[in-house]
Amino acid sequence: MNRHEESLRATQEPITLYRSLVEKNPASYTPDLARQLRSLGIQLSNLNRHEESLGASEESITLYRSLVEKNPASYIPDLAHQLGNLGIQLSDMNRHEESLEVTQESFLLYEALVIKNPALYSSKRNVVRHCLGKCLLHLGRDTKVPDSVEVSRRSRSQRRHCPEA
Repeated sequence: MNRHEESLRATQEPITLYRSLVEKNPASYTPDLARQLRSLGIQLSNLNRHEESLGASEESITLYRSLVEKNPASYIPDLAHQLGNLGIQLSDMNRHEESLEVTQESFLLYEALVIKNPALYSSKRNVVRHCLGKCLLHLGRDTKVPDSVEVSRRSRSQRRHCPEA
């Protein structure tokens, strides 16, 4: 077994444990499960197991969304980060429309975080801005990333016209 597979196994084992702990005490263990799933998604992606990676990443995002509902200040940064990761994964799979959607959401979350703490979040927002520009380039659109107001308006408009999004 190579090191990547060993590392993967070491990440998967705690997920099983955290799942059982979440059943008993969700408030205490959901953040840990979300972090482990994020790590699993990255590891699977690094092993070119992209579909499995998406499953772990999407489950992690679902958990972070539930955590944000209860405690936005603590978990919006994690959600923004994980959405950015998912955007990269989708782009690597040539699923650029889907990548654009989650990358825009990540960018908007970072824009709000930058207002509160520019020193901490500006560089992370800039990384996502770069990824957003790459998404637009892949889709043959203007690669100038619009300001957050325009991104937000377009995102709301897309959701109105595509209810399943």
